[in-house]
Amino acid sequence: MTVNNPLTLPYPWWYEIYQRIKLAPWWFSYKLGISKQALLQDKIIDLAVNIGLQDRWVRDVINFAITEFSKKGLGPDYYGYHNIDHELEATYFTLLVADTLRSRLSKDDLYYLFFASLFHDFDPLKDFDRPNEDSVEWFLRNNKRIVKFAEYVGLNLDIVIAMIYRTAFPFTGSVKEHALNRMDELFTRAGIPKDDRRREHYMLLGWIVSIAERVAGYAMRDYNGCMELAMKNAHALGWHPSIINREAVKYFKIMLEDEKDMLDLILSSVPAEYRERFYNNINSFKEAYAKELETREMIREGLIRFNIKVENSKSDGGYCCSDSCINSLLRLHKLLPYPIRMSDEQFISTLKRNDILLITLRKVVNGSDGYDANNDDGNNILGYSKGGPLELYRLRRGTKDENKGKRNTIYLEPISIDYPYWGANGGHLLRYSFILEAKRRGYRFLTAYAHRSVIEERIANGEPIEVICKYDPDRFDYYRYDLSKVDEGYLAREIEHMLRDS
Repeated sequence: MTVNNPLTLPYPWWYEIYQRIKLAPWWFSYKLGISKQALLQDKIIDLAVNIGLQDRWVRDVINFAITEFSKKGLGPDYYGYHNIDHELEATYFTLLVADTLRSRLSKDDLYYLFFASLFHDFDPLKDFDRPNEDSVEWFLRNNKRIVKFAEYVGLNLDIVIAMIYRTAFPFTGSVKEHALNRMDELFTRAGIPKDDRRREHYMLLGWIVSIAERVAGYAMRDYNGCMELAMKNAHALGWHPSIINREAVKYFKIMLEDEKDMLDLILSSVPAEYRERFYNNINSFKEAYAKELETREMIREGLIRFNIKVENSKSDGGYCCSDSCINSLLRLHKLLPYPIRMSDEQFISTLKRNDILLITLRKVVNGSDGYDANNDDGNNILGYSKGGPLELYRLRRGTKDENKGKRNTIYLEPISIDYPYWGANGGHLLRYSFILEAKRRGYRFLTAYAHRSVIEERIANGEPIEVICKYDPDRFDYYRYDLSKVDEGYLAREIEHMLRDS
């Protein structure tokens, strides 16, 4: 029987205490002013006060926002892209623009920009990581402190919410139509007539917030940080890693072509280092995508081939492969989105266990390297699949597996593959090889977490999968694979076929 979204079930009485203890180190660093959030908060406060916003009010609002986001599960440890870090970055970037345009904006405009940018994604009960403006509206209207904050400086919450609807993305098709209809209703509620130019003005302010919040994260980080953002976004949206670079290029193209005037205004209003970093990161994503396409073409032409190696554990408790191999595996492990990867220390320690199944994907260039299955050089490792007895692993909250303790189930950790080789069948090779080897080792079941769309596709293709537990909003579900129904001969032939065609 499938359990639907156990995250919505009531927490046990001790869970809030546990969460407070878990967040205590971060909370202390925040209160001491040394956490990333505290440092960015200070920048926002300085900038807000500099443009004329009330010091005490700004401090209270930001402190409330950080506390509330953390309490609602949208703090720095939130799995998705739209967490408190994103809100603070969006607010900081919006205020940078407001500072430059101050002579063209009223004092009320500055308050509206600050308030709308800080709360534009405040949707604690997300059905999906991408915020739902209708849900944001509900939470803003029903949070008494937010209402009081707005009233204290004379903000009309209808106008704030209308600006937030303008941040809907992509602002096209049905999304745009719904947003415009709701904005029209909100402006009417705010007492702004249809022919009043203030409507256009507040829509423009909302557009400023929209571009600022989409640019901020990619202008304030280096490429590695941006890739971490993109990976979190992909995980939250259920995307396959193979489309991350492609979608990133499309994402930036919309701003560069369809919203160029506003993008130019935003970037001309921020320090040159942010502008330069933003464009450098765009180029890095373009180069990464081009590298992916080039790699796939080399694979198609047979210039690069894959091979699979089942790594042998050592009976003396030593690592299953060389230091070079360990370093490559750890590097690949770090490519996984933070929410689904174990700690580096735990990952390395499991490599000493003789009950861990580790399979590596290796590169053979031009088919002439004389691939040696005994070669332990880690430089040619492109990816891995890894797992072990279910009893070794701590599952997500709410996942209950009836087979835990029966020693009949192997757990498959998230598979990792190097960036240029995403979408080149390496993942299929690693997963099929892991299933085959698990079957040969006598396991009855295999379990793992995967995105719902991926699981549904596998079930549609006839794989013997049962969904055990469904999770929202990330749709990262727990499933069980019946290895007793695996035809070893068929699977071995499929693997050979993929290796031959790679």
